[in-house]
Amino acid sequence: MLTPPEISRYSRNILLDEVKRKGQETLKSSCVTVIGAGGLGSPVLYYLAAAGVGKITVLDSDTIDTTNLQRQILFKHSEIGLSKATLAKQRIQELNPFIEIESVSIRLNEENADLFLKDNDLVLEGSDNFETKFLTNDICCKLGVPLLIAGILRFDGSVLGVRPGIDPCYRCIYETLPPSNAIPSCSEAGVIGGMAGIIGSIQATEAVKFLLGLVTKDSPGVFGSILQLDAKSMDFHKVSLLRRSDCKSCSHLQYE
Repeated sequence: MLTPPEISRYSRNILLDEVKRKGQETLKSSCVTVIGAGGLGSPVLYYLAAAGVGKITVLDSDTIDTTNLQRQILFKHSEIGLSKATLAKQRIQELNPFIEIESVSIRLNEENADLFLKDNDLVLEGSDNFETKFLTNDICCKLGVPLLIAGILRFDGSVLGVRPGIDPCYRCIYETLPPSNAIPSCSEAGVIGGMAGIIGSIQATEAVKFLLGLVTKDSPGVFGSILQLDAKSMDFHKVSLLRRSDCKSCSHLQYE
């Protein structure tokens, strides 16, 4: 499946015992959707594309604002006001012309979520709002699609992974949407730009591991857990999650 130029491009991957040529071919045949092309989506898209994930769909309805440029490294000052999804596709295709990139300038909602999230090997959610996180979790649990959800605020960040039918889901931790004024957004409370790079890179690394089949019962990474970072102290904490028997999203699933 790999052409000579691809073998050269991905040579540092292929040297790894955990990847080799077979693993690189697996990445090439993989299909993922990334929700959000902002602070988290920027490193996620760069590293998934650089790793050789064969088909990437990016969903983002927003345009570039000057306040985004402190952390959204996909974009340039000269591109303020333009579509994030469109420019993300252009930037990632420039990085790696050997993969397929689809960009859709939409906001995920209950009407379109099934269409965009089905038939994926993995979904990566990096939006800046809880509505999208809950919706992504609910639809992925319904469809049986694995997902990684990440978030950042101030000097804090978190990543969790869900394999429906194996791991507790996002709604097992956060049962319902928080009140609109309960948790401030980045636009209200701020965020240090490098947090997007750290957490997005972790999310991308866990995605590549998952696609390669390196996420197992004995080595689950962030799947079934939430990894939290306090960048002020540079302390990482990984907390195992418990399934809720009455969870709205995943209680109907037969768990292994």
